[in-house]
Amino acid sequence: MDLHGKAVTCAELKIDNPNEKGEGEVLIKSDTLMLGYYEDEKATNEVIEIIDGERWFHAGDIGYLDEDGFLYITGRSKNVIVTQNGKNIYPEEIELMLGNIEEIKECMVYGKEQVGSKELLISVKVIPNLEKIEEKYGKDLKEEEIHKIIWEEIKKVNKKLTSYKAIKNLEIKKDEFEKTTTMKIKRFAEIAKDKK
Repeated sequence: MDLHGKAVTCAELKIDNPNEKGEGEVLIKSDTLMLGYYEDEKATNEVIEIIDGERWFHAGDIGYLDEDGFLYITGRSKNVIVTQNGKNIYPEEIELMLGNIEEIKECMVYGKEQVGSKELLISVKVIPNLEKIEEKYGKDLKEEEIHKIIWEEIKKVNKKLTSYKAIKNLEIKKDEFEKTTTMKIKRFAEIAKDKK
């Protein structure tokens, strides 16, 4: 994700529980902050926290503030992959890098559960850009050849990533991703397919 900017004048931002890079969940305080969800105290309490007598909204976004007060959003808290060593991996960061690969039409990075292991396998589901692949490598390629072409490109991205963030598993997707009405991939629906 490449979202950044300053808070509007009536709002204040802060980062909750920042890691060593200064990244954490974005909190927002404002005179215009909602009172809560209508007749849903539980949902309200999940997103609005009283800190030192002031109401702060948990945005659900992960980000950091630079020295000039610009907020950089790096991911969504519900999408974070946490390794056994407690390292956080933000799928959106890796997806942004993979989005520069011409041979990839769409992708989704996630932590795949492994039988007999508590560690998640950093995986990516990819819809190949068959038009671009045919243009560069020829027609009538076998599935294994397409997998190899895309994997070679992913390995180049892996070299730019810290080792614990590196993609270890590639799945070629034959159908479209399930999406919301705003055309965002339904991550949990896609991950649930693996468990079936």
